[in-house]
Amino acid sequence: MTPKRVPRRIKNGDEPYILSPKNDFVFRLLFGDDGNEELLASLLSSILHEEIEHVVIKNPYILKLFSEDKEAILDIKAAINSKKLVDIEIQLWKSPTLMSRILFYWARLYASQIKQGNDYNVLQKTTSILILDDLSHSSEDYHACSCLHDCKQHITLTDMIEVHVLELPKLHNLIEQDKSNTLLQWMLFFNAQTREELIMVSEANPVIKKATDLLMTMSRDEETRLMYEAREEYLLGRQIEIQGAKGEGIIETKQEIVRKLIKKGMDDQFIREITGLKLEEISSIRNEKEV
Repeated sequence: MTPKRVPRRIKNGDEPYILSPKNDFVFRLLFGDDGNEELLASLLSSILHEEIEHVVIKNPYILKLFSEDKEAILDIKAAINSKKLVDIEIQLWKSPTLMSRILFYWARLYASQIKQGNDYNVLQKTTSILILDDLSHSSEDYHACSCLHDCKQHITLTDMIEVHVLELPKLHNLIEQDKSNTLLQWMLFFNAQTREELIMVSEANPVIKKATDLLMTMSRDEETRLMYEAREEYLLGRQIEIQGAKGEGIIETKQEIVRKLIKKGMDDQFIREITGLKLEEISSIRNEKEV
């Protein structure tokens, strides 16, 4: 598993880079803040293939709570059309416990509907959605949808549990892209690498244009940029820890991260704190002819 760019950023010509919506902090700001229900409804509608007339964010974004808890899981819980419950989040890579945590969050949200004395008929369909900037399944399709299915008789036992996984790296498999496909438009929004790509996808969808305009505004806010950078650094550290625990080429991985942090303008002391490498090793990498 190779680390992604540090930090994730959208190229903006000679201007400061645009924040990437792949970052879970930015994702939560875009779709989990009061007043942004239209953006969330459009995204959920494209994934679930159903018209959403009403959406209520059950855990609105609270800046203070995020700033006090760097390890926060920035998922968004919502009720759609006054009954169905949805939990949606974006993740940068697949960790060993990711799917277990997704199912745990699904179970907790599902069970939260019933109170003492209630009958089970109060329980409504609950859906978990994961947008992943990594690979999870072997199929070429970027969108997988799972429910409780009888493998022997090939029947669906119930649709009360539903889990969607959308893998952004598989978008390149789409040779002929249907520009009218709203789900694909949203995925291209998340996967944009340049301002031009952002503008192109926003021109095809007025709601995505609203999201793009909001992303541009967020990118110009100094406090938001600082929190974005801090979140990227934290996520990078967590990724290194997970890779180190798995023992998968961690030395080579750290050297690549050092090169990217040097390009970002970080000093040796900061890089040492992030990667754990010795200052001499970092200095040696910095003195390479081409960094």
